[in-house]
Amino acid sequence: MNTILLCGVTGIRPRAARPSQRRAFTLVELLVVIAIIGTLVGLLLPAVQAARESARMSACGNKTKQIGLAMINYHDARKVFPPGYSLTPISGQTLWDMRGSGDKYAWGAFLLPYLEEQVTYDQLVFTGTNATGVIVGSRAGTAGHTKKLSVYACPSDSELVITGFAGYGTSNYVANYGSSDDTSGQSCGSFNSSGVFCANSAVSTKNILDGTSKTILVGEISNDQKTQTYYGTSGLSLNRKGAGLWAGMPYYLKFDNLVLRDVHARHPINSQLPQDTLENSRGGNGDTDGFGSKHPGGAHFVFCDGSTAFLSENIDSATSPPGVYQRLGDKSDGLIITNGEYR
Repeated sequence: MNTILLCGVTGIRPRAARPSQRRAFTLVELLVVIAIIGTLVGLLLPAVQAARESARMSACGNKTKQIGLAMINYHDARKVFPPGYSLTPISGQTLWDMRGSGDKYAWGAFLLPYLEEQVTYDQLVFTGTNATGVIVGSRAGTAGHTKKLSVYACPSDSELVITGFAGYGTSNYVANYGSSDDTSGQSCGSFNSSGVFCANSAVSTKNILDGTSKTILVGEISNDQKTQTYYGTSGLSLNRKGAGLWAGMPYYLKFDNLVLRDVHARHPINSQLPQDTLENSRGGNGDTDGFGSKHPGGAHFVFCDGSTAFLSENIDSATSPPGVYQRLGDKSDGLIITNGEYR
């Protein structure tokens, strides 16, 4: 017969539950954990920022490719690249006489239909054609010219405002004037260019004797590069920070550095001056004409065959003999250059 023993009957007491042995973190341990987490975050943050900048650089590179393709399509349609900026002919006046004759549309405006910006293009006001058959306008449209267009904005330049000088839409891309260092204004004198663009320019690929893949068409400019504010009849100018303009060049030809830049050795890629110099330095625009970007180490450029390249800020640059950078800026200097020297 089975016997069932109960604790109460046998006198055996149930074992009391032992208290938990768990203990809380001490303050020292908590501080150590926080310090470890902070160190890991500090190590990870630069990598995250680098990854984000890499993505922004890639997006900027894609925009330069769009601009390059638009330039090629414009050239296919008109047999020339668009003008650096256009001046409306005035009877009895030379180009020099017209240097202050109102606002001038620039290459960025003429390129709009080839960048899927036909709606914006239709908002601009055109008044006729110049001597090279290029349509011109006396003033940018009341709506279109104020826009900040995505295709002309580098994602890395967070300081780029919507509208720049005279209410024109801003741009991180400007055209190549060549290797000149004309301190009287890039286009105020000869209205000629060793590069591809100047006033009323109409350059064809047949004029680019050094090779379309070895001649700069367009390059970057950021808010870190100097621009210029002109004081009208006083003849003085004030250099300030700011990027370019896509729609055109307001008022006076000394504003040409808002749409054109050069590759002179005085203006290396990503060069900039201290803020106090920007706010107080007055002089010719020979100090305000360089290319540059917010990207570390260089800037994106478009070449005359539509290809693109990221050129190092340490690229060979010299006046005499011309460096690699200067040779890339001149369309017909006859100096041989190989891809390995810059790509």
